[in-house]
Amino acid sequence: MMQAATSSASVSSFTERAQRHRDGSVLLSIADDRICKLNGIGALTWMVLEENPAGVTIDDLVEILGDQFEAINAEGKLRYEVSREQLRNDTVRFLKNITELNLVQIKLSRDGQQLYFIKDGVSGTTSSKVALATSVQAALPQAAVTVTKRETLTAFIALLAFDLLLKFRGFQSLINKVEHWPIAEPRTTDLQTCRRVRAMVDRAQMYYPKKAMCLQHSAVLTCLLRRRGVPAEMILAAQEFPPKGHAWAEVQGEVVNDVQSVKHSHRILRRL
Repeated sequence: MMQAATSSASVSSFTERAQRHRDGSVLLSIADDRICKLNGIGALTWMVLEENPAGVTIDDLVEILGDQFEAINAEGKLRYEVSREQLRNDTVRFLKNITELNLVQIKLSRDGQQLYFIKDGVSGTTSSKVALATSVQAALPQAAVTVTKRETLTAFIALLAFDLLLKFRGFQSLINKVEHWPIAEPRTTDLQTCRRVRAMVDRAQMYYPKKAMCLQHSAVLTCLLRRRGVPAEMILAAQEFPPKGHAWAEVQGEVVNDVQSVKHSHRILRRL
């Protein structure tokens, strides 16, 4: 059986993440374009799955969670009163639910045991791989920028293209397109270039026949910046209560098409 470490450093880590996610977390399934809310215990369970990408059995999952709860209780800042039997019943029910939601898959180990692992394309705000932003700078200054009709048309066509891609091919196709969009050479992080490209998209959106969602706006902005050599990233994020998705574009950690404080009101799910 796998055992959770119980050193003092680990205990503090367990307690810290339990406090951070005691109100739950949010999951994003790119394939199904679905956002799901987990409660506090579900968030801790999901973190164990994240830490075992090759898969984990129900027995091992219950053992790890039980050891973590005992370690947290021993520290005294939080208290989990649950028997191993109840923990197992709750874990079985939780795994059944998230498997039915297509968030987790099952495979058989060499000795015939069922291993649960997170499905590709599913991200959570619990992930330790995505550092939470700490920037408190103001939004990217938007000085008056005059863009040409051709630049506006370019951005308009891009909005239309991504809108159609989303409509006919789905969320995952849009994400894949942004993720694999190349960055032109030579590369630059020139602030004026970022302002100009944002102004292009903002102006095009004024003429667009329907309101473009943050997803399309950020996808277009990210790709147009990359065409000009700017290493832009598109950020997929969510606020945890009420669960709601959001997207924006960043260049070297600075938000281009939203306020910097959006990093504090939302938890990052994925960087593209």
